Amino acid sequence: MMKRLISIGTALMVGVVSLSAQPAEPAPSHARSIFVSLQGGTALDIYENAFSYRENGQLLKLFTFEGAVSVGYDFNDSYGIRLQGAFGNDAGACNTRQTAARGFYPYSFRHVTAFADVLINLNGLSGRVTAFRPKLYAGVGGAYTFGFTDSKHPWQKVTPKNIVPGFRGGFITEYDFPSGFGFFADLGGEAFHDMYNGLRPTKEDQEAYEGYAGFPLDLRGRLSLGIIYHF
Repeated sequence: MMKRLISIGTALMVGVVSLSAQPAEPAPSHARSIFVSLQGGTALDIYENAFSYRENGQLLKLFTFEGAVSVGYDFNDSYGIRLQGAFGNDAGACNTRQTAARGFYPYSFRHVTAFADVLINLNGLSGRVTAFRPKLYAGVGGAYTFGFTDSKHPWQKVTPKNIVPGFRGGFITEYDFPSGFGFFADLGGEAFHDMYNGLRPTKEDQEAYEGYAGFPLDLRGRLSLGIIYHF
């Protein structure tokens, strides 16, 4: 299922990018208009000890699923804003290097995120109003993580509920029809405070023990497909 979604997403992005090489066609302006969208896809979870999934032949379990709903406003054909809420699953693991058995201690949890994004339509910046709209975005927000399962680690515990800040950026390839409906692919990355996954290694942990990432953020890569309607 995951491989199929990635293949579909890649094909969609290649397809819509190829549309940009064709002569620009007249399209309705979205200036001063509201839009709503729904999307769903997969995320790659990169937290402390993600390497243990690879070492235990479970790498594909780092790919989890997420759905999101957005509402936004286009100030003109170049700039807009988007408010997005999302819900999904995550995969983490407790430290394996600091245990005598060097075992595999995976756990799962869930998240709710909220972000406010600024959208930039690259075609709009060049003065073109086209059906194909490649967009860059960047935003700030936060997450609430909960529903942690037991990793069975002999001593390490995760914090069961966490509220953390985050930021993100990405690229959207969108194609809109005259009716106002459209479809898009959204490829981006998110970074959260290190407590997102319920674990925050100390400086002493990172210096003294193998297996802890020194990077002070929890990361997620996202690929999703969606539908959009411009009012």
